[in-house]
Amino acid sequence: MSTSRMGATLVGTIAIALTLASTASARQVDVPKRLGSDAIARAHDSSLVVLLPSRINLDYDGELFADGEGDAHEVAYSLTLSGAEDCNGANACFLAEFKGEDGAALGYKRTNVKLALGMKGYYKPSSCGASCSPPSIQWIQKGVRYEIQAKALGGKAAFITLANSAIKNGNRK
Repeated sequence: MSTSRMGATLVGTIAIALTLASTASARQVDVPKRLGSDAIARAHDSSLVVLLPSRINLDYDGELFADGEGDAHEVAYSLTLSGAEDCNGANACFLAEFKGEDGAALGYKRTNVKLALGMKGYYKPSSCGASCSPPSIQWIQKGVRYEIQAKALGGKAAFITLANSAIKNGNRK
């Protein structure tokens, strides 16, 4: 076997092993159940409709911590799942955030995904600069910008499914 062919085989084997390792640590999370009624109630302090997907496939299998807040003055809410208590959005422990903000514009000039009920949104893959940001999807519904940002598996198709689930399930209590 030639050296270049052995190298290609080795690279392929490593890629498969990494893929299997990442899916082995993945976990389906029931989003509303895991966030809990207290966090969701705090989000409702914003007076906004709280949209959440039913499930998310997180690239994480450790303990989960939930938090949430709603602000009537800002008319916004944020619900988070993290891998550490009091994570405060730190990159190392951040897992997912579900946000709604009244009157906020879509963070991008154009849309690139079609969503449930004829809505359009914008999917942004993971990007890195000084630090890395996980993928996200945004859409506007009845004047509110909703966003899901998460260290989730499945790429663009999975994020479209997350947004569609949130849209179709409506207001969470």
